[in-house]
Amino acid sequence: MKKRNGSVVVTSLLCFSILSCIFIGCLEIINSNLEIVNTYEIALKLRNDVKSGINLGYSKILEEVNKAIIIATEYENQNEKYKEYFLGSNKIEFIKAIEDINIDEISLDIVNNKVYIEDNYIRLDIVSKKTEGELEKGARCSFKINLDFNQENIKNIVEKYDYKEI
Repeated sequence: MKKRNGSVVVTSLLCFSILSCIFIGCLEIINSNLEIVNTYEIALKLRNDVKSGINLGYSKILEEVNKAIIIATEYENQNEKYKEYFLGSNKIEFIKAIEDINIDEISLDIVNNKVYIEDNYIRLDIVSKKTEGELEKGARCSFKINLDFNQENIKNIVEKYDYKEI
């Protein structure tokens, strides 16, 4: 009888090489899945950070509105002084106060440094951006500040609208 030890070794090596190729493929799939999940989690975190940046801008606008109301109530022509706070000589400080917010590498910018009046409202658009690694997220939100202020509408004097992720 002939001994067939060579063919058993070849068959075993062939089976092990096929199994190792399958295992390597499975490892690559697992690795790709982990990278996708990691990227998704980073994107979700960036999205939440960008939203919080918009909310920080909103709170800063409310703070500036309160300052403007306090200053305006000291004068006879309150509405003019109130409007002048946002559009007059203090406009640059108002813009810088919002843009100087830099928490957790979230950048806030007023689009084109433009603060303008439309339909008895002071309007401005804020862009919030954050970058982590190669991922960058941004959001743009519009705000309008009511020019008619009194004690009844003090809580509704600033309105946030038209939120878009960019």
